[in-house]
Amino acid sequence: MLLAGGTLLILAGFLHGAYYAAAHLLEHEARESRILATMVERAAQKDAAAAHQAVADYGMLQGEKAVAIAAHSHIIEFGLLAILMAFLQPYVMLSERWKERWAALLLAGSVVLPVFVLAELRLGLLAGGIADVGGLLVIVALLGMLVGVVRHTGGLDAGRPAP
Repeated sequence: MLLAGGTLLILAGFLHGAYYAAAHLLEHEARESRILATMVERAAQKDAAAAHQAVADYGMLQGEKAVAIAAHSHIIEFGLLAILMAFLQPYVMLSERWKERWAALLLAGSVVLPVFVLAELRLGLLAGGIADVGGLLVIVALLGMLVGVVRHTGGLDAGRPAP
C-alpha cells in the first residue's frame, strides 16, 4: 500500500507541477512584469495610493506562486516518505492490521495536506486548518510506526526473534 500510494503521490506531484508550468507560469510572469512596471510608474508619478495597491497586488501574486509550489513539493515529499516507510515495514513490530491502519492514515494525511494548501487562497483559514489536520494525520501515523520499530528493537535486545 505504501509503495503504490507513494508512487501515485509522486506522480500526482509531478503532474501538478507540469500543469502549473503549462497553465499558470507564463501568466504569473507576465502579471509580475506588469505589476513591477506599475510600481515604478506610480512611484515616479508620486501616486502613493496606486503604488501601495501595486505592492499589495505583487504580494498576492507571490502568495499564489508560493501556494502552488508548496502543494507541489509537499505531495512529492510525502510520496517519498511513504516509499521510505514501505521499506521500513519489516521492522515495524505490529500486527498487519495496525500496519495497514498506519499506512492508510499516512497516505490520507499526505493527500489532505497538499490539496487543502492549494484551496487555502480560495477558502482561507478553514482550508489552512484542514491542511494542518492532514499534517497531524501524517505525524500520528509516523509515531504509530515508530512504536512498532521500538517494539522490534526491544525484541532484538531481549533476544526474542522478530516476527
